[in-house]
Amino acid sequence: MFNFKLQTILDVRKTLEDKVLQAFSQQQKELQRENEQLQSIQRQKMALIDELRNVQGKTVNVSEITMNAEYIKQCLKSEGLQKEQVQKAVRMTEIKKDALLDAIKKRKSMEILKTKQYNQHQYDLNLLERNAIDEMALVRHNRKKEE
Repeated sequence: MFNFKLQTILDVRKTLEDKVLQAFSQQQKELQRENEQLQSIQRQKMALIDELRNVQGKTVNVSEITMNAEYIKQCLKSEGLQKEQVQKAVRMTEIKKDALLDAIKKRKSMEILKTKQYNQHQYDLNLLERNAIDEMALVRHNRKKEE
């Protein structure tokens, strides 16, 4: 029976890979939320700009135009801040992705080592079996010669 001596290390690496994968997927969700929030701010800004354009040619209170312009400025500030948040989330996602790829490499290297050791074990067993069969054949042949 084959017993991989480094099985506990392989199990630990699989567990670590699962944790890193979970962290990566959470970071991707965070990035998606940040992008959705940015898109929401941009839609809000465009709606305010369209509203300001629709006012053109109509008689409107100056305070309404001023308020609308202030809202647009606030949206621009919010958009800038949100773009920074998105960039941070992108960087964190890349970091988590690199960590995931590293964990996958480590696990796969252990699995490759396990496969190689298993194949060597099978080869050794087959060699022992062939030697035993050859020896039995020699013993039978010698018996027949003696008779």
